[in-house]
Amino acid sequence: MIEAKIEITAEGYYSCDLTRKIPVRVDLISINGPVGFGIIQSLTGEEKPLIRYVKALDKSSSTVEVKVTHKSVEQYWTEVIHRLKQKSIHQTILDSGCMSRLPIIIEGGKQVHQLLAPDQEAFKIAYDTLKANFTKVKLLRIRRSPRGIQTPGLTAKQMDAIKEAILSGYYEIPRQVEVTHLAEKLDIKRVAAQERLRRAERTIMNQFAEEYL
Repeated sequence: MIEAKIEITAEGYYSCDLTRKIPVRVDLISINGPVGFGIIQSLTGEEKPLIRYVKALDKSSSTVEVKVTHKSVEQYWTEVIHRLKQKSIHQTILDSGCMSRLPIIIEGGKQVHQLLAPDQEAFKIAYDTLKANFTKVKLLRIRRSPRGIQTPGLTAKQMDAIKEAILSGYYEIPRQVEVTHLAEKLDIKRVAAQERLRRAERTIMNQFAEEYL
């Protein structure tokens, strides 16, 4: 399997056009046919961009209905029914025999998709189709995963240690438990517990950096 991070710019595509003008980031969390569920975040820390975005979205000819299901100053949760004049980026990827791993990120006039392809041929079809139908397509990262979708990359012992640490409140502020107590629960020495956690944390942070930075 192939995993690729792709940035797509689409002129005349409503979500790209709106985020190009309004300082928000949209995380498209779930898609069910014409219905999309997303979280809109203000990039200024103020509510005004959220209000502008929802109003503009409601007026768009590509939108049938917009519902705001949750509000705060910095983010709105939305349910949007779409009626697109052209095939969506998401549907274009599906029709090419590939998938987008949610969320889809929309910001600054661009959509970022985590594209999953079963093999190189399917990836090429999807990539070429996107380039043919949208303004600009940029490949940000690509990697092959012979065993399928990438996992956190932790060993079983590291996973057990992280789970125990979370459940015990080790990562709370302030900490609810010290590493000595975790070591007792894991039935290992304190130094071993500390090293196991640090190795697991390093792996998680490296994957985070690769994914988002």
